[in-house]
Amino acid sequence: DEKEDVDEKAFGGVPMYERADLQTVQENFAKHKGVSVIVYIQTCAAEKRRRRKRGLFPDPDKRVFINTDVCEGCGDCGVQSNCVSIVPEETELGRKRAIDQSSCNKDFSCVKGFCPSFVTLEGAKIRKDPTTEVKIPDLPMPTLPAINGTHNVVITGVGGTGVVTIGAVLAQAAQIDGKGAGMMEMAGLAQKGGAVHIHCRIANRPEDISAIRVATGEADALIGGDLVVSAGTKTLGLTRAGRTGAVVNSHQIITGEFTRDTEFQMPYDRLTLALEARLKDDVALFDASDLAKATLGDSIYSNMMIFGAAWQQGLIPLSLDSLQQAITLNGAAVERNLRAFELGRWAVLHPEDAKRVMTPNVVALPKTLDERIAFRKDHLIAYQGKRLAKRYGTMVDSITDARLKEAVALGYHKLLSYKDEYEVARLLKSTRAKVAEAFEGDPKLTFNLAPPILSKTGADGRPMKRTFGAWMEGPFNMLARMKFLRGTPFDPFGRTEERRMERSLISQYEADMKDVLPKLTDATHDAIVALAELPLQIRGFGPVKQSNEAKAAKRREELLAVIRSGGTQTSRAAE
Repeated sequence: DEKEDVDEKAFGGVPMYERADLQTVQENFAKHKGVSVIVYIQTCAAEKRRRRKRGLFPDPDKRVFINTDVCEGCGDCGVQSNCVSIVPEETELGRKRAIDQSSCNKDFSCVKGFCPSFVTLEGAKIRKDPTTEVKIPDLPMPTLPAINGTHNVVITGVGGTGVVTIGAVLAQAAQIDGKGAGMMEMAGLAQKGGAVHIHCRIANRPEDISAIRVATGEADALIGGDLVVSAGTKTLGLTRAGRTGAVVNSHQIITGEFTRDTEFQMPYDRLTLALEARLKDDVALFDASDLAKATLGDSIYSNMMIFGAAWQQGLIPLSLDSLQQAITLNGAAVERNLRAFELGRWAVLHPEDAKRVMTPNVVALPKTLDERIAFRKDHLIAYQGKRLAKRYGTMVDSITDARLKEAVALGYHKLLSYKDEYEVARLLKSTRAKVAEAFEGDPKLTFNLAPPILSKTGADGRPMKRTFGAWMEGPFNMLARMKFLRGTPFDPFGRTEERRMERSLISQYEADMKDVLPKLTDATHDAIVALAELPLQIRGFGPVKQSNEAKAAKRREELLAVIRSGGTQTSRAAE
């Protein structure tokens, strides 16, 4: 990566490769006998962000934006980048992908995902949401805990969010108060989204501290910057009911598992229960990330809020003055960090008021089944025309079973509205308007596409994407108006293998439903619903979609076998 300023002279005689070739290099090295070495040079992602904030590292005027209308939610961008800055975006047409701009480290590897939804921007500044001004009343001073030998604090979180800073502030405040402090950082694979543990022992005298690592059941306080890490076995093992008090950020984050499983859901309810079962009434939870965004415009202040809340709960044996001095001495966004500390104190004392600040007054209610079907009919009219919407309605409206009707409504719509060149062009026309909602200024747009005929095949056997400037908005308009050619003998794109596959899947689905709907019984119900929903798994573009279709074809055969046998393997099919 040219941003890393690699001194090639330091590696004389050693072959150099682009990061994109890492997999190939590893496969070749696996064939070597004896010892072999691969040196991977790249600055830690969290360190990049820290340096950029201080102006000590190049910060390219470039961002990646995903047009969720085009995105299929296939997850190939996560496979290519293994990046947790790719986050889920729930829409009426399924779970899509978005970029968390605050955590993105700008290596742009996600653009390699085989999808036309990625747009790179130059000159774009993140549009800040308006913040809510909170008038903090006079807050009561907590009763500070007595130090019996050592007071043991465990701080948890994820890399790149300032967890280590909280530990440093705590140790500095202890020194200001004339106390002894020992701190130990266990960051592990924390450079981007990994777990971080900070152990800190505070004593009246430095000589009272004989070991820094907090042992099993020894924690007096848990400052939880992340629910997943805080409720993990490793952290819970350090706590003990009746001794440990905790304040934990309940915000739901994305873990690395999401880059491998497109439908991964973290069991947050179970994590919360695990904490409450362990610590009983001595744990306080609130969404510090959302509160930080709502009041300070950036979730980066969430850990300082949790820190303030922990102090207010009487979990930290240090004076308010020493903590404020330590935050000031740290020198980073002093006023905002001091404000975050006070907001955390307020939030833990007034949880309902804090919740009102985070929660909008108007909450969108879930659509009814009829509304979801009507939404898809309108979408098909925009996609092709009223005839296609009528074709869709004829099948969906003929089904009376609610669960099966919903499955057909979603699955059949997915097949009918396949994203060919005309549809992608129509959807990409909205990119500039979507960018304006998220960014300020007039950014320069670059589209990353792999158009048929024009694209070369890469070393991985997939078509290589190319960049196209904003001038493509003109051809998009023209191509979108040509959708009447879709599926006709005059369709110049309709003869490709992918388009033939998409049309055949529609015919196959209609034949399958005609075959299985008369076989609907209690025994076959689950299998028929699973078959009706199966098209939702055929996501993506090009080779990604073809791979998913092959998996779905195998699953289809299994489900049909179950249905035709009268549902004898229904439970297995439902899995």
